[in-house]
Amino acid sequence: MAWTLPSRSGIPLTMAQNIYDNPDFFAGYSRLPRQVHGLDGAPEWPAIRALLPDVAEKRVADLGCGFGWASRWFREQGAASVAGYDLSRNMIARARADTSDPAIDYRIANLEALDLPQAAFDLVYSALTFHYVADFDRLVRMIHRALTPGGDLVFTIEHPIFMAAAHPHWVIDEDGRKTWPVNGYSVEGTFFILPIRRACFGQGGYRPGT
Repeated sequence: MAWTLPSRSGIPLTMAQNIYDNPDFFAGYSRLPRQVHGLDGAPEWPAIRALLPDVAEKRVADLGCGFGWASRWFREQGAASVAGYDLSRNMIARARADTSDPAIDYRIANLEALDLPQAAFDLVYSALTFHYVADFDRLVRMIHRALTPGGDLVFTIEHPIFMAAAHPHWVIDEDGRKTWPVNGYSVEGTFFILPIRRACFGQGGYRPGT
């Protein structure tokens, strides 16, 4: 996972992002409905669940596993094993604390450099993580090698509307309506996004993305 300042800023900069280990950000993030209620708090979950194959006796990799909600769900559905990967120490610590299943292995890992074993997984799953990755081609090639023949990749990414604002924050228009600007929606490339603790969590802060 990495963030890069946009080229229009004139400051090329790329590094693995780890904003979730910022105590204030993590505290706000932990209060989001999808973190309090798990998969039931994620509005996209029913649609994603319908895309997932039968995981009984399958080996699953959960990239960007966060608190481990999906990892635990896969085991509840009969997966033989689950390997959960996340860059954030806070995320992995929380996932381990909430999990009592030796068949789930949580590991701290940067997806920009992750190299999964060849043909080690029947399903690779990722929720709202791949938009942080700068070298998506490398990631997908690595996942292809890590999947068994006929294996599945199921993932979601953040909608570009959240990354389209040159100055991301809520604004009030002339009619008093709260709106989110999308003035960079048609611009392709990598962006550094500063929203969101104020916009989403009621605090100031950073959120990276590409």
